[in-house]
Amino acid sequence: MNKLKAIILLAALLLPALVAAQEITGVEYSVSGGSITVSVALSIDESQTSLIREGLQKEFVFYIDVFRRWSLWPDEFIRGKKVSRTIHANSVKGEYKVVSSDETAILEKRFMSFKSMLRWALLVKDIKIDMSGLEEDAQYFIRVTIESIKQKPPQVIGYVLFFVDDRDFRIKKDTDIILRGGK
Repeated sequence: MNKLKAIILLAALLLPALVAAQEITGVEYSVSGGSITVSVALSIDESQTSLIREGLQKEFVFYIDVFRRWSLWPDEFIRGKKVSRTIHANSVKGEYKVVSSDETAILEKRFMSFKSMLRWALLVKDIKIDMSGLEEDAQYFIRVTIESIKQKPPQVIGYVLFFVDDRDFRIKKDTDIILRGGK
């Protein structure tokens, strides 16, 4: 009986650690003409937010990809976009900025408050992906992958500890079938 209580206590202590604190809260898309427009929102936990507020530079990378669904083969990558958001916060000086980059441009945006900066940094809106040239009778879906990159260690340590992962977390979410080829 004591062993059972010990197992239940251990499970109760470890269970909250297994729950994912970061999640993709929304993937919204609309198909019009030969393109698709996607918006993605990320939700992070309070510990990540407090680290950013204390001045830790944080980088989030959003991958918005279109895949073709196959029945017997693994899903096939068709095309996608990558958006990187790097957050710089200095609460003492009241300086909050986000550097956003994608394949075509780099944007540096400054904010008056921490909340507005965080809200903008964790929401990627209206990413357009060209959908022309899709095959008939095929099914397509969107896969959103978000990574949080750790601060880079000094190069010497990186060479020695090459097996250590450089990401805090990596999460992904797939939509339902969004498009059947040619439509």
